[in-house]
Amino acid sequence: MAKNNMRQRTLIPKIIWAKIRYFQMLDDMPDEVLAEYLNICTKTLRAYDKGAANLTLGQIAGYIDLTDRKMTDLIADDAV
Repeated sequence: MAKNNMRQRTLIPKIIWAKIRYFQMLDDMPDEVLAEYLNICTKTLRAYDKGAANLTLGQIAGYIDLTDRKMTDLIADDAV
């Protein structure tokens, strides 16, 4: 049971990060702009590509506010 919980805690940020990168591509948004929206540096974007466990709710909320997306856009159960 504990292993399953750990897997979900790491899976959810990965899914959200994949969706953010997907929408970045669709919007033709440069890394510099995305980094500014998340209030991080571009080096951190690449670190999140390897593992998004440090992605915060504040960063996600800021991204949602600045892009007019909805949280459901980032967590919807569809293929990216």
